[in-house]
Order: sequence, then structure tokens, then C-alpha cells
Amino acid sequence: MATTITGNELTLVIDGNDYHPQVLNVELTVEDTQETYETLSGPVYKTVTQPFSMSVTMLADWGEDGGLCSALQGKALGEGSGQTGRAPDTGVAFTMTQTGASHNTAFTGNVFPKVPPSSGAGATVTEISFTLPGERGTLEVETTANA
Repeated sequence: MATTITGNELTLVIDGNDYHPQVLNVELTVEDTQETYETLSGPVYKTVTQPFSMSVTMLADWGEDGGLCSALQGKALGEGSGQTGRAPDTGVAFTMTQTGASHNTAFTGNVFPKVPPSSGAGATVTEISFTLPGERGTLEVETTANA
């Protein structure tokens, strides 16, 4: 019988900080860029690249010390008039670990920082969604048995 794995078994660390308490949903998507060549003996396939992205839905944490929104904004736009720390074309390291009954799977790589949306609606908790593009060639997957 298959074991059901929920988001409660998922952790998300970006740039060394654990953000899983405020993340509602995270999805890592890999899209193969594959070419097909028609040879005399039939089709041959060649995967050229494997771009990936990370989509995040979270509780907005603008204005919180150590919040993900401010961390990404700081990396993407920098701070102040001189925009110190600006590095929108520099990947930020992430680790997303899925804990299962028999083993753990860790996805690691770099994503490019983007400014998360900012919004609000009355007295309700604000949920925001955004996608961070992955840095080509950095995605790795490691599976380890649970002790």
C-alpha cells in the first residue's frame, strides 16, 4: 500500500533560511527541452537542457525580520538609492526536502530572485503566489534511506 505524503513532510530552505512555516504550497517543475532527429533507422532523441522553476504560494511576510519576501526583494532590487546588494542575475541556493516513510528526497539548486507580489484584502491573511526561475545546470536530486 502506498504511503500518502503531505506538505507537512516538506521543508524549504532558501539562501540558508528555513521558510517552510509560512509556505502553503511549493512546486518544483522540470521541463525537458528535447530535440528529435529523424535518422535512417528511425527517430533519435536528445535532451538539450532541463530548465526548472519553483512556484511558491505563501503567507505574505513583508515587513517581518528574516522574511522571504524581503530577502528576495533585497536580492532582486537591492536596498536604498544605490541598490546595494542587487544581484538579480545571481542564483540563490535552495534545498527542498521531501520526507517519506522509508527515505528522504532532497532537491537542491539555485533559483533567480524575483520580487514577490504585495497585496492585501481587509482583515484576511494575505496569500501570494510567484515563480522563481531556476539557474540552468544547478538542479540535483539525492535520495537517502531513513535511519
